[in-house]
Amino acid sequence: MRALVVGASAGVGRALCEALGARGAALLLVASDVRDLDALAAHLRLVYRVEVQTVVADARCVGECVEQVGKAAAVFGVIDSLYFPIGASHAEDRGLLGIERASAILNTNLTVVIGLVTHFLPHLLTQQRTRIVGFGSIAAIRGRKTNVVYSAAKRGLESYFESLRHLTANTGMRVQFYRLGYVATQQSFGQRLLFPTVTPQQVAKKVLCNIDKDMGKIFFPRYWALIALAVSWVPWPIYKKLDF
Repeated sequence: MRALVVGASAGVGRALCEALGARGAALLLVASDVRDLDALAAHLRLVYRVEVQTVVADARCVGECVEQVGKAAAVFGVIDSLYFPIGASHAEDRGLLGIERASAILNTNLTVVIGLVTHFLPHLLTQQRTRIVGFGSIAAIRGRKTNVVYSAAKRGLESYFESLRHLTANTGMRVQFYRLGYVATQQSFGQRLLFPTVTPQQVAKKVLCNIDKDMGKIFFPRYWALIALAVSWVPWPIYKKLDF
């Protein structure tokens, strides 16, 4: 396996790199923080003896990011798997963000993923066994007054992956999309959450267990499927009074 991991240096991305490295995968890692990225790459090379290359790129600048990753991939060699554990939110995302900050959220969560998939898809379709894995959020279940742009971006990403799965249905490609519940990361640390968190390592383990299955959209943990159903059916007169 030769994998591209975008958003590699922390949280689910870092755990996924560890899990892939343990399987002997060659890795092309993309993140914005050079210190975290270099430290992770050195660790993976030392512990798992795998090939690792890195790209320091800002996902908010989509064109530049795609160009940088494309150039690095040309040197890295044939890639058969794309993983996108990338995302960013903003504490003030309550409908009043300026265009610059709103665009940054949209680009990081949605547009850069589309740009990179578009770049690699023609070549992936020429191979017999390939994978594209995206990561969404239960924040996209139903729009609410917090995480307004973030939720819209993740819902758009979910729709994009559904289309991508349909587009590649008769090929050797597996397209999967994880609707993640609360994950124990720096973003969730210290928050009062309604339900338990899962660790990034648990997410990574689940992804690799399912990697060859034709599963489409997956809630993780699975109980979020029931919660999502309940939330989607709450009548508007009640829903509008909820404060979350």
